[in-house]
Amino acid sequence: MAENMYRGLWSWIICVVVTVAVSLVTRPKSDKELVGLVYGCTPIPSEQHMALWKRPIFWAGVVGAVFITLNVIFW
Repeated sequence: MAENMYRGLWSWIICVVVTVAVSLVTRPKSDKELVGLVYGCTPIPSEQHMALWKRPIFWAGVVGAVFITLNVIFW
C-alpha cells in the first residue's frame, strides 16, 4: 500500500510541475478569444422576457417540492 501512495505522490508532483511549466511557457489568450468559453468573459442573457415555466428556478422548485413530498410519503 505504501508503494501505491508513493507512486500517486510522484505522479501528482510531476503533474503539477508539468502544468506550471506549460502555463509559464505559453502566452495567455485575450479576453476576446475567451468569450463563450469562460464564465467571466461571457455576457449572461436576461431571463426577464421568458415565461415562468421556462426558467430554471421554477423547475428547481418543482423538483424540490416533489423530492420533499416523496420523502414524506416513503418515510
